[in-house]
Amino acid sequence: MYSLIRGILPVLFFLSTSTVWAQEIKYWVLFTDKSPDAYLALSPQARSNRLRQGIQPDEKDRAVSGSYITTLKTQGIVPVHTSRWFNGVTAWLTPAQALELRQLSFVREVRPVGTYRSQPVMITCDPEVENDDPARQLNMLGLPTLHSLGSQGEGVIIAVFDNGFTGADTVQALRHIIQDGRLLAQRDFVSGDMDVFNKCLHCRHGTAVYSLLAAQDPALTGSAPGATYILLRTENDSSETHQEEDNWIAAAEYADSLGAQIFSTSLGYRDFDPGQISYHLNDLDGNTALITRAADLAASRGILVINSAGNDGTNGIVAPADGDSVLAIGAVNACETVANFSSRGPSADGRIKPDLSAMGEKVWYLDPAGNLRQGSGTSFSCPLVSGLAACLWQAWPAASAQDISEALRQRADRYTTPDNLYGYGIPDAMQAYGWLAARFPSPAVIYPNPADGFFVFSIPAGTDLTDARVVVTDLAGREVAPVFVRLNPQQGRVTMPDHLAPGLYAVRLMVDGAVLLAGRVYLTGR
Repeated sequence: MYSLIRGILPVLFFLSTSTVWAQEIKYWVLFTDKSPDAYLALSPQARSNRLRQGIQPDEKDRAVSGSYITTLKTQGIVPVHTSRWFNGVTAWLTPAQALELRQLSFVREVRPVGTYRSQPVMITCDPEVENDDPARQLNMLGLPTLHSLGSQGEGVIIAVFDNGFTGADTVQALRHIIQDGRLLAQRDFVSGDMDVFNKCLHCRHGTAVYSLLAAQDPALTGSAPGATYILLRTENDSSETHQEEDNWIAAAEYADSLGAQIFSTSLGYRDFDPGQISYHLNDLDGNTALITRAADLAASRGILVINSAGNDGTNGIVAPADGDSVLAIGAVNACETVANFSSRGPSADGRIKPDLSAMGEKVWYLDPAGNLRQGSGTSFSCPLVSGLAACLWQAWPAASAQDISEALRQRADRYTTPDNLYGYGIPDAMQAYGWLAARFPSPAVIYPNPADGFFVFSIPAGTDLTDARVVVTDLAGREVAPVFVRLNPQQGRVTMPDHLAPGLYAVRLMVDGAVLLAGRVYLTGR
């Protein structure tokens, strides 16, 4: 029966396309925010009623943004009702209009209003049709808009853990990473050498994952083509033993020492070879598996650890996805429906897992010969979210790993109703960007960067820096140079302490206790 239905669905879709995309349905169009100066839509009597009961007016009493409604009207959409309580409007839309509205930065959600049960359910999405364009996997996250703003992961270091990257150094779409000097390091923790490109022919899983992050080609764009990469081979395909956990931990510490900010790890462990002790589901509590404990330790050091949730469906998640500080990524298809294979949570101690979801079914990637292919797995949804995190971090370098993680969750489409299928849902790049923008100062322009002992803040003309000071911290937010930082207020020039080791540091220019500028600088050492 399944194969029969699968065979006829595409036919039904094409037969009904003109009807479906022309038919209007009433939708809720919910907005992301309200204007800070929006008026209180309450009469004096209503206010009196509230105050008499000790109830103060709040955000839900403020009017919906008139500019948002005007934008809808310019697109030919006439609101039926406006709701300040739910911050949105209802309107009759075709499914095509609904899809267009979902791309607007100020639109949080577009969903049908409840209809009569007697109305027929129309097919509006077929994954076989929706994913015929490789751009779909980035569009789902809103990444092209963020890329167009210049945020492609520049200056952010991503460590990729996998089974090898055979041929990745010769794939044309990936060559720019090496040519631009953005391959910071490569290391094989299985063989013990420094080459990850010339391994066994079947060691190509990492190549596919890497292409989803770094590819820059008309045929395929990665989620963070501007980032800097560390490529690490920790997985031995010939066996499944706890040695691979050891490899991962060693690689994690190595990547940490090089200043990695994001771990993108499309690996998972639970069932091992005969003679090895496997993990049971009740071991996946965030504290038992050593690899999980290592992942959480990495997070405590300011690293954003992003891991595949696993491909075991209802059989549960894998380590280290169970970590309480690890973002576990599930998989959806092109219609944003959870993939059958995507591992379901919760963790053994009852936490929501996966944390987020992205496209992982029939994802487009590049093979070692540079050919465009399709494959499925949470291995592929993981690097899409990792790249999104890098792009956000580039845009808001003052944010911590925890801030980026929280922005992704808070601006995912199921944040208010998370479950153990989708987690908090599919993150939205521009809404996460907006969440960060509301909390952090504009990124500073710092030059030269990397710096050899000193750097200069690009400061707006006329800024009084007489009482300014510079705070230097590591990426976990710990202040590392409380003294010996010198600021020249006339030039914005900062001289760093001699005792600081080479590496990446966060710097903030403080004026009267407030952060004026913030950014990151890489010290090369003197």
